Amino acid sequence: MSVLSALQYYFFYPSFFLTVIFPGLIFTLIFLLVTIWFERKAAAIVQLRYGPYYASKRLGGILQLFADAIKFVFSEIIIPNGVNQTLYALSPVLVLIFAFLPMSLLPISTIPAQGSILSVYHSIFYDSQIHQGVLVPYLIEYNLIGIIALESLYPILVIFLAWNTNNRFAIVGSIREAYLSVSYDVLIIISTLALALEYHTLDVAKIVTSGIPGFIANPIAAFVFLVAMLIGSSRFPFEIVEAETELVIGPYTEYSGFLFVLTMAGSYVANLVYAILFVDLFLGGWLPFTGFAGAVFTVFKAAIIVFFAVFLRAVYGRYRIDQALRGSWKYFFPLALASLILGVVVGYLWIR
Repeated sequence: MSVLSALQYYFFYPSFFLTVIFPGLIFTLIFLLVTIWFERKAAAIVQLRYGPYYASKRLGGILQLFADAIKFVFSEIIIPNGVNQTLYALSPVLVLIFAFLPMSLLPISTIPAQGSILSVYHSIFYDSQIHQGVLVPYLIEYNLIGIIALESLYPILVIFLAWNTNNRFAIVGSIREAYLSVSYDVLIIISTLALALEYHTLDVAKIVTSGIPGFIANPIAAFVFLVAMLIGSSRFPFEIVEAETELVIGPYTEYSGFLFVLTMAGSYVANLVYAILFVDLFLGGWLPFTGFAGAVFTVFKAAIIVFFAVFLRAVYGRYRIDQALRGSWKYFFPLALASLILGVVVGYLWIR
């Protein structure tokens, strides 16, 4: 193997390429800036304001986000008195890592046996349940359980982050996160369990390749998962944990500079991860494409979901914490149970 071939082999190796390049850290960073620009611009248009304007006026102010990012990165990091400096600095890093971690188990396409630059990895990432190679950073048989388990760790890190700042507003925000995480985790688990029972598998790739999108097989589960995704990633009208008009910015109040960038990025990254999982489970994933085309198609659909989620800021006000909890347990929890019953019934008839 020549040096060029070796570089090509390791550069496109799924564990590296998907984690670092696409839809990994580099793509996520650029997508984060574009998403924030879209959120500001969409809200400004709906609410008859300018939004990002002064930097790159002819480009719609998109370079304003890059200017803001550079400003935050090079701003002074202020550490309050009376906190553990190591834990204080480490908490935002952990929040971002655990928000991104479920991406390591998310399949975004299949690998053709031949005819693609990825075909050399077909046998390494071979999924015996679908008899195809799967484009995923780390292949495990029951990846749906792993994804949900990793996603459930994110709110714990947010609470840990707020506790480390020793700030009353941050503590109140973390208590809200604790209340909400219990409600939306239950909704996500039940809706995904309904789909697993319906398709008789805990392999996300097998659900995608079944050929029947989840929103057709179980539309109730799709709706419940979408709402739970909005709650879990603090999108309006469920931006209750931050609530800048009440809590400064909740758990992230004491952070500045680059550490603030990391804390703010966490919810957007979580939103992207939830969106990719939603696309895989309910919108047919990468089908009818394979390889890189399938990966791009999956991420494209996930981007539309993310843009829809951030657009809600322009048209909805923020719920109170009691309204959100009442809605979760009084209305969406029974819907989640209905989706579970539907999944059991359809799954039983399907297997027969």
